[in-house]
Amino acid sequence: QIKRAPDPTAADVLKRVIGINIVDDKFVYVRGTSERYNNTTLNGVQLPSSEADKRSFSFDLFPSKLLENIIIAKSFTPDMIGNFSGGLVQLNTKDFVDQFIFTIETTGSFLTGSTSEGNFYTYDAGESKFLFYNSGLDDGSRSLPSAFPTTPFSSPNNYGQTLNNNWGQNNRKTPANGGYQLTLGNNFNVFDNPLGILLAYTYKNGFASEEIFRAEYNSDTSTILSYNGRSSNYAVLNGGVLNMNYKIGGNNKLSFKNTYSIASDNNTQYYEGKTIFPDNFDRQLYGTDFTERILYSTQISGNHFINNLSRMNLTWTASYAESERDQPDTKTTFYQRSTDSDDPYIMPLTTVANDNVGERFYSYLFDINKTFGFNIDQQFFKISNKNSKIKYGALAIGTNRNFNARNFAPKLAVFSNIGLQPISTIFSPSNFDSTTMYMVEITDKSDAYTAKENTYAGYLMFDLPYKKLRTIAGLRYEYNEQLVNGFQRVTGNPINVNQTNNNVLPSINLSYSLTEESNLRASATQTVSRPELREIAPFAYIDFVTGSELAGNPDLEQSLIQNYDLRYELFPAAGEIAAMSLFYKHFDQPIERVIVPTITGPVPQYTFANAINGAINYGMELEVRKKLNFISRSLKDFTLNCNLTLVNSQVDLEGLQSAVSDKTRRLQGQSPYTVNVGLYYDNYDLGLNANFLYNEFGDKISEVGGTGFNDIYEQGRPVFDFSIAKTFLTNFEGKFTIRDILDED
Repeated sequence: QIKRAPDPTAADVLKRVIGINIVDDKFVYVRGTSERYNNTTLNGVQLPSSEADKRSFSFDLFPSKLLENIIIAKSFTPDMIGNFSGGLVQLNTKDFVDQFIFTIETTGSFLTGSTSEGNFYTYDAGESKFLFYNSGLDDGSRSLPSAFPTTPFSSPNNYGQTLNNNWGQNNRKTPANGGYQLTLGNNFNVFDNPLGILLAYTYKNGFASEEIFRAEYNSDTSTILSYNGRSSNYAVLNGGVLNMNYKIGGNNKLSFKNTYSIASDNNTQYYEGKTIFPDNFDRQLYGTDFTERILYSTQISGNHFINNLSRMNLTWTASYAESERDQPDTKTTFYQRSTDSDDPYIMPLTTVANDNVGERFYSYLFDINKTFGFNIDQQFFKISNKNSKIKYGALAIGTNRNFNARNFAPKLAVFSNIGLQPISTIFSPSNFDSTTMYMVEITDKSDAYTAKENTYAGYLMFDLPYKKLRTIAGLRYEYNEQLVNGFQRVTGNPINVNQTNNNVLPSINLSYSLTEESNLRASATQTVSRPELREIAPFAYIDFVTGSELAGNPDLEQSLIQNYDLRYELFPAAGEIAAMSLFYKHFDQPIERVIVPTITGPVPQYTFANAINGAINYGMELEVRKKLNFISRSLKDFTLNCNLTLVNSQVDLEGLQSAVSDKTRRLQGQSPYTVNVGLYYDNYDLGLNANFLYNEFGDKISEVGGTGFNDIYEQGRPVFDFSIAKTFLTNFEGKFTIRDILDED
């Protein structure tokens, strides 16, 4: 289905999977649990986080065309990483080729409301180019000028003259969105053994604009702030894989796999409206930001079969991965006037720097991840003439992180009416002078931290068949240490976090064959959710529109999770399935995003905390995939694929130091239901296939409410997609897709 659906990224593919929600178009929620309770591997190796502010992998970073398959494990076995509860998302890139292949694919698309209608906004900063297209990397126009000192400064200066004055926002028409993919592979005979080489590259870019309404209210429904605005985004996604596999005889295989991906987002935002409390103003907000994310992963692995050692199968992997997130020159400012007056708008520049007025923010996150592990399985002994197996192995994962940010804002040397100038000229070089207006650094000491995380694991498990029953049982031991070095906000005192945990994670999975076509499965496991390094670092992010702040909590602790699953599955024919699953999870002290109770102003301040009274999550999954030839032979080329997930959860916030009204609520981000329906048509004789897809999720908590306030919900909406493809002239295929047909708000 990866090839057939109109899905450009791994995130788009995953939303079709039973029990999966995609949040912000890139983060995966499995069975109602947020990204913190899920984990991701690429070709069997854990990936570092791609985000600076959460424990998460951004799946829009990965082009779907580079993937062979995606496997989602919802039940834990001891040979898996223990740091997940909802699901382990396993991405596998295209692998071995046994003959010469060469494919080229080009795509073009337009987005209603954005393409060629002249309502796309941008600003004067670009991206470096490769040949004739944007690379997704900044071209240097957003870089901090070399004239700026490397240490904090506050005295009068002329550094602002060297900054690129690109505050003005320009309206333009956009070309069609486009992209292409190249795949080249072949198989060679090297020393009488096959060597397979596969090279694949994919590129896509896209323009999108949206109208936005944003408001916040008091508990009596009176307005705190209300804004109408627009946001334009230009995104680039490109990446490649180079995989080599060498088979030595029939019992040995060596692999060398490399993945490189670049994803960037360039956003231009404008809002206008009112802020009522604590001040009463009409306001115009301007903001631009550019984020580039780079992922590089290389690994070597081996697979060796030794028949004389109880049919031993040995696999091993060594990998190195880098993840970068660069956010250069994020700019925010606003103009204001007395509410409903005819006064001119003025930017409130004063002799005191304000990080909301003329701010220029630079941040950089760099992770290095190293992994080595091995797995061995062997025949153990016979049970009722069936071979049992023993499997054991070990894993070591080391992560090093460096994060730093710098923040600058203008201040007036003396009071003046410079704030009356328009956004395009107010920060011109001619306005910066040590006697008029100059830039100062407002970076907090907590805006930089270093961190390390090391995990060492070993496991032992048994695969025991007995008549119709198969039992997979064992346990995994994980030692984890997290070290963070940074500074406390406000006080600037050093923070040195050193957390170590020893976890024993048991697992038992049972499978009973009711008939040749049906199985009954059950499992009971324990897994763990550890804080992300960012969540125990004191660094804080500030929301552009509301001014709310999200800071880490060095006192966070891990949470143990007990997972129980029951599943009935029926396979009436090849390619068909009917299944029902029940699941229940208990979290002993889940990590929740909460509102800081000491803040009493209208703008909420957030942090993370353990809900020490625990939480539960439970639900049901239904899945049906059925060919429609049972209705009529004329429908033999049609297949219907449906899945429905119903989920409920409850987290107990009693005793948690948080400014919230309700002491029990659903887990943040959990949807009560998710539904996917797909109607597929395949006519191999005509070389024609088509599909019509539907996806929808129920309303979910996007922001936790504070005292006197309800939670903020993200409303679900139906999304319909259609695609049709036809092969012609043997080696060519044309494809037409429509995404989000209804385009509902």
